[in-house]
Amino acid sequence: MKKTLSTVIAFVMMFTLFLLPQAQAASAIKIYIDGELLATDQAPVAIGGRTFVPMRSIFEALDATVDWIPSTKTISATKGAITVVMKLGATTATINDQKVTLDAPARAMNGRTLVPTRFVSEALGEEVLWDPSSQSVIITTSRSHEVSPVQYVSAGASNQYGDGRDLYVSFTPPSNQSNVSHYRILVTKAGNAPSFDLAKAQLVRSSNYTVVKTNNAGQSISLTSQTRDVDGALLSANQSYRVFVLTVGKDSYALSNSSPTVTLTNSIVNAATNVKITDVNDNGDGRDLSVSFNKASNDSNITGYRVMIVKSKDASKFDLTAANAVTSAYYNAVSKNNNSTLTTVFNSTSRDTSGELIKNGVSYVAYVLSVSDRSVASLNSLSSASAAVTLGISTQAPVITKVADVSNYNNGRDLQVSFNKSSDESRISYYRIFVVREGDYYNFNVTEANKVSSGRYHDVSKNGNNITLTLPSGMRDVKGNSITNGVAYRVFVMGVVNNNASIPNLLSVASPSITLSNSGVGTVSNLYVNDMTDFNTGQDLWVSFTRPADETNINSYRIFVVKAANAGSFSLATANAITNSNNYTTFYKNGGNFSQALTSSARDVNGALITEGVKYRIFVMSVGGGSFSGSNALSAPSAEITLSGSSIAAVTNVVASDVSDYNNGQDLKVSFTRAANETNINHYRAFVVKSANASSFKLANANAITNPSNYTTIPRTGGNIEQVLSSTARDVNGALIKNDEKYRVFVLSVREGNYSGSNALSAASNEITLTNNGTVAAVRNVTTTIVDNKGNASDVQVTFSKSTTESLVREYRVIIVPSSLANTFDVYDAQSAVANGYSQYVSKSDNSVRLAANLKDSQGNDLGRGAGYTYRAFVLAVSNTNGSLDALSAGSSNMFSLAALPTVSAPEVQNVTANQAGASSSISVTFTNSDENGVAHYAVLLVPQPANGLTEAEATDYYKKGNYTQVAKSLRSVDLSSGSVDVNGTPLEYNVTYRVYVLTVADGSKATVNRLSSSAPTVTLFES
Repeated sequence: MKKTLSTVIAFVMMFTLFLLPQAQAASAIKIYIDGELLATDQAPVAIGGRTFVPMRSIFEALDATVDWIPSTKTISATKGAITVVMKLGATTATINDQKVTLDAPARAMNGRTLVPTRFVSEALGEEVLWDPSSQSVIITTSRSHEVSPVQYVSAGASNQYGDGRDLYVSFTPPSNQSNVSHYRILVTKAGNAPSFDLAKAQLVRSSNYTVVKTNNAGQSISLTSQTRDVDGALLSANQSYRVFVLTVGKDSYALSNSSPTVTLTNSIVNAATNVKITDVNDNGDGRDLSVSFNKASNDSNITGYRVMIVKSKDASKFDLTAANAVTSAYYNAVSKNNNSTLTTVFNSTSRDTSGELIKNGVSYVAYVLSVSDRSVASLNSLSSASAAVTLGISTQAPVITKVADVSNYNNGRDLQVSFNKSSDESRISYYRIFVVREGDYYNFNVTEANKVSSGRYHDVSKNGNNITLTLPSGMRDVKGNSITNGVAYRVFVMGVVNNNASIPNLLSVASPSITLSNSGVGTVSNLYVNDMTDFNTGQDLWVSFTRPADETNINSYRIFVVKAANAGSFSLATANAITNSNNYTTFYKNGGNFSQALTSSARDVNGALITEGVKYRIFVMSVGGGSFSGSNALSAPSAEITLSGSSIAAVTNVVASDVSDYNNGQDLKVSFTRAANETNINHYRAFVVKSANASSFKLANANAITNPSNYTTIPRTGGNIEQVLSSTARDVNGALIKNDEKYRVFVLSVREGNYSGSNALSAASNEITLTNNGTVAAVRNVTTTIVDNKGNASDVQVTFSKSTTESLVREYRVIIVPSSLANTFDVYDAQSAVANGYSQYVSKSDNSVRLAANLKDSQGNDLGRGAGYTYRAFVLAVSNTNGSLDALSAGSSNMFSLAALPTVSAPEVQNVTANQAGASSSISVTFTNSDENGVAHYAVLLVPQPANGLTEAEATDYYKKGNYTQVAKSLRSVDLSSGSVDVNGTPLEYNVTYRVYVLTVADGSKATVNRLSSSAPTVTLFES
């Protein structure tokens, strides 16, 4: 295993060199690296019981770059983030600027520099063993654990299901699988494949790839319907994908090239459309139902259709899965034919999808299932639901919703009628309105309606909408009498069928009783009722209505609750006759509309307490006041309502996930699908239960846990929920949540305070054991302080709060970033800066460091001085296992800049000359300078003629653009070849006259301002 830097230092300080027998012949010693004999131009030498090897041979064999600095007799070798510096003959060395003591120094022998084998190998992080039996040094490098990528990744699609089941993948494993743990199949959207690399592949969550064992490699692997792409989306039809395979080793990874693009499609058949359900008879069973539909736009792959009748209350839960599960006894099979519209009629024994006989009084919808010829249920297709229909007598007849006394003409203009159109107007030509006296309406039916003479009804054209109209002034009842005040009436509406219809005219049921009067008391409108709670009393019944526009003559309102069976005979006279105030609810006018629940003691008009399971309709009577006392007005009835108890539903799909590495509740994320109906739910509670106790954890246990520290409260959001627990979250026994413990999670739906039902507990989640996944937490609170005024990076002290996961950290690296780049500086930029040597090492034991004087910024530039150069410090926490897990801090909370240098000009050069160098095509430039104090180097600038004189500012600008030839300060001349450029970046040309300037470039320390030569000779290149 590769050693960490701290381990290497410990080894070196204890035993820098391993001991060999003193008499060991040098030629007998062999050095093997990863099993291969190290070839050297000079054999390893044993001196004082230690083995020495030629410097360049060992360093380069270990993939390190090595430099020999003869002036100081210093060896400097770098491999990755490790730099080793040794001086010939010295008994100390440095590893990343940390000093270590050597038992034996590097030495020169026979013209070669020899270095101690064990120290070099272990300093570079490799493993060294001595095998006395073979007199061999055995070095094992990190390369020995590397794995190779698989080859020839291919992906195909069967295009049957339109999901992951259609996708199969094959690949050729590497020839050597000894270091391979397993393979991961990674599916990416084709558009994302070009940017998908090894770093991203290693970060893909386990739920988003498929594991293949080494013994299955090389086979064709079929995926599943739950296979997801690397972004977490289920594989789906009409999406193009590419497939990668990640080879996973013990401590290394290798990513394959992508497969060719593959697109999933499906063979799901088309759905039927325009499904209509019609009440065609009055038998009170399935014979009353006819269903028609337009067959699928393409039914070549359809064997037939299944027509299913579903209770309206169950329609929201009826989907393709439910439809496929319906037994043949509970649907009508319809064969396809050449007709575009197909129809089926049910029989007396037909049942709905729940298995109950079809009957009157139940609201139904129809669905049509298109059946695939492949006999694969998932390829079938379900239509949308039809409109709802409730079987009953003449269910297609219009329905009167309201009759009202709207004026005081003492004729038909006082009577307003509202009705809902027929559920199927295709057979209706128009509507006919009849007014019948109260005493006669019991005998009025469709036969009597058809006999009524002209002039005793009112015809209304259909318009595709529900209709509200006021009758004409000459309106008469069916007996021929004019409509007048003081007479109790009932109204009927008949749908008059067209000549092609095979059914009789359709007559509505009678309206509520209405007696026209000149009372000056108006009726309420928009009467609405709702079942709001579950107390099984009047508190469950919510009533709202809109007050009349003019309440001048109204004293109060009375709300009457009437059993639906008696509502047809409930009239103004009936309401006026109810004198027991316990049998209605009084509401006094307040200038606003009414909207509230009744009381727990509210009773119906017969004196019975309001309760669940009884069908009611509500009436509201406007009670006249003052001179209009006794002149009351009764509303039309509300819609029918039956109060019912409802239970709280449990959440579903509870999933527990390990999302972080804090070794506490912050690592645990709980997600679930909310309860289908949250009306009576106040909030949810997440209970974390040790797996060993999960099988006995029931609703009673959850309800008994009252300490809020032992569960997590989760508010409703109206949607499905994902919640990461807190760092202080505990399990149900009060123990803090931690790694390496097996848990399951339950979620309790907690009832509202005024709801009398019970809470509901979910099923257990998947089992989860929190583990350390190697995620490194970034350091925090990075600050910089100016502690000196030397004008370089050593003026800056950087402090920070250590990573909370320091056990996963190998070291810290401080990077100085120009403020203009700080907002976009990321972990990849930081890793690049470290690789280029533009960072400062900080050991794990420190959280404060003074920067090195020669530290460069993240771009490789020396730190500038003055207000124009501002910086922020970043700290990279370097993972001790994998660079992809490194974590970058936020930029330091404060910007800093180094103190500006005093303005000192560099010395000006003298005696500038420029001539064509003989017959060659180059220009020879010379100059003199007696004082090079403050000089970094010189820049020769060529200005094409004619041109104005060059200023120092312009010269510096050309210098910054790189359009110059550099001359070291120890030199005084240079030959400009044809490859040189002028100040515009143009290569030198013949027959062009140039004016030649020399810019002295300040070193930024002793001098801060560049200086331009005052002499500027001209020169012209001529072809020889």
